[in-house]
Amino acid sequence: MSQPAPALAPPAAPSASAVRFDGLWLFSPRVDVSLLLMPALLTFFSAWLAGTTGEGVDGYSRALGRWASQYVLFNGTHVILTFLLVGIRRELLHTTPTQARLLVGGSAGVFAVCFALLWYASQHAPQLNLMVAAGIHLLAAHHTLSQVKGLWALHGLKARVAGVPSLSEAERRLQRVFVPLALVLMMVRTLAVPMTSRAGDFPLVNVGQAEGGMLPYGSTWVLLAVWGVFVGLLVAALRGQAGPSGPRRLYVLGHAAVVAVYLAWPAWGVILSAGIHGLEYFFLTGRMLEPTAREEESRLRGGAVWMAMVGVMLPLIVVGVAQSPFVLLVDASTGGSATNFLLKQEPLWTLGVTVTNAIVLAHYFADAFLYRFRIQKVREVTLGRLGLA
Repeated sequence: MSQPAPALAPPAAPSASAVRFDGLWLFSPRVDVSLLLMPALLTFFSAWLAGTTGEGVDGYSRALGRWASQYVLFNGTHVILTFLLVGIRRELLHTTPTQARLLVGGSAGVFAVCFALLWYASQHAPQLNLMVAAGIHLLAAHHTLSQVKGLWALHGLKARVAGVPSLSEAERRLQRVFVPLALVLMMVRTLAVPMTSRAGDFPLVNVGQAEGGMLPYGSTWVLLAVWGVFVGLLVAALRGQAGPSGPRRLYVLGHAAVVAVYLAWPAWGVILSAGIHGLEYFFLTGRMLEPTAREEESRLRGGAVWMAMVGVMLPLIVVGVAQSPFVLLVDASTGGSATNFLLKQEPLWTLGVTVTNAIVLAHYFADAFLYRFRIQKVREVTLGRLGLA
């Protein structure tokens, strides 16, 4: 009599601590990875080219990288998309009783004041122009870091919707510390040290400081050590979760690395962080412009969304083309005709740059009120557009 066949053991359940990726990407696996990878490749190429040619951070390679991050990866052009978004999806203007006045009237006022200040400073007050540049640099860094914190929170919401553990209390505490800590360290690295060692020099925008010299008393290492402690605590908080979101880990630790690059090599860190910021905002706006289930008859969907965004950005792209470092190459091969042509268009191009910078500052103001997730109605409308309500 044959022995009965042994019963098959049930398949082992996946480990509760296994990192999960399926269904947790903010956009898609390809897009989420590319948002970090493409700016990283641009930064690596620029730094490699600068090292190969021996020109360092003051040459053509860095200028090319910064220009590409601004106009190819959208950091300098995405700013107009805020106003396209509130113009098309009008419910964003009515999330609070004062939202429309803030986003329309307030942004228009900020644009007018900033345009007048920028124009006056550039034409008549060089020292004031340096102070304005430092102020814009500070606001840009805060805006970029705040977006990272916001998308970090969206990753947490995505995990919660999918039934995966969201942010632990330890991670939430570190999330609250992220923006102020990173901002202070980055601004010390790029603003709080004089451009030269001469007595009496004022702290100015110091991005692009000679890579051959360290900050006084090795302070770069101090900044990196402080950030390293924060990252160590963050890794411990992420590892302590059961079944965490892989895309959130990738996003958070990727941006922790971006801050470290900025502290170590600010000239290249600016290119990296700016490129990521522009791409993130472009895809985030595209998602919010897509019609929801209640807007099935909306004509703005799919390819029309991307065409609308590029169309609105086109005037800023034209200004960027006029400021392109490629003009130098064309100029060298044509005996100066390209540069001469552009010079004849002045003050048109200077006006275009001033208008662009004023839009940038108005965009900072508008975003500060557009994404106030602590207000329930703002959260409901905005997350509804993102599919995370």
